[in-house]
Amino acid sequence: MSAHPSDQVLHAPAVGGSRADTTSTVRSWLTTVDHKRIGILYGASAFAFFLLGGIEALVIRLQLAVPDNTLVSAHTYNELFTMHGTTMIFLAIMPFNAMFFNFMVPLLIGARDVAFPRLNALSYWIFLAGGLLLNASWLAGTPPDVGWFGYANLT
Repeated sequence: MSAHPSDQVLHAPAVGGSRADTTSTVRSWLTTVDHKRIGILYGASAFAFFLLGGIEALVIRLQLAVPDNTLVSAHTYNELFTMHGTTMIFLAIMPFNAMFFNFMVPLLIGARDVAFPRLNALSYWIFLAGGLLLNASWLAGTPPDVGWFGYANLT
């Protein structure tokens, strides 16, 4: 007696906590073209940059807490001010928008995915590389230091 293939239930073998399973999970996140996963990546990265911008703001406020404070130099203060504004606008707030657009819009309009999923994934990785490169300028000792002149409306 042969059963119809649709009547059979296939069960994958349980592989609990193996190294290969972890590696494939990380690789699946690094190579994903799923709009929901890309939205989550944007959200996680934006939150990390938001925390970094908050730390920069904290140092700025600590410098201003006491008159004639010497926590950071005037040059470093300008660098912190510029990097805080750039980080909060371009690396936190705008990517939070991208998170919601990537995650929600295809679901709301009933689409299976975005029009160009690989291009969508590439845009995330370019955003992340740009944000990391911008913050690597701290390690090189040459962060931007234009103060208020780096404000988006004035540039």
